[in-house]
Amino acid sequence: RAFAKKLGDAPLAIVDKRRQAHNVAKVYNLIGDVEGKTCVLVDDMIDTAGTLSAGAALLKDRGAKEVIACCTHAVFSPPAIERLSNGDFEEVIITDTIPHSLANMRDFPQLTILSTANLLAETIWRVHSESPVIKLT
Repeated sequence: RAFAKKLGDAPLAIVDKRRQAHNVAKVYNLIGDVEGKTCVLVDDMIDTAGTLSAGAALLKDRGAKEVIACCTHAVFSPPAIERLSNGDFEEVIITDTIPHSLANMRDFPQLTILSTANLLAETIWRVHSESPVIKLT
């Protein structure tokens, strides 16, 4: 809800999932209305993209206009790239906290990679100068 509030009180829907084992998650339900809307799936990490793919399929099935995925750490273990580039995602936005070969991404035009360099540099500077890092949020 805090994230939706930061987005100007954006409507909120929740994909209900359960993790049955490592790299095994099952999507059970969707709470909220997504029909005709652009949906943003946010996660801390994408490993095999099973959870995100299942969530996107559910959102599309319930009438979402488009789905955008965002994550901080993109591990991209196989078959993540195949799952993410299958057409369910308008865009997949990741950071560069884990390096990837761009040659492996040439068949993944939906991918956007954001640099964390400025954020890390500012954090290091603030710690060095004994300034608060809380202001970075």
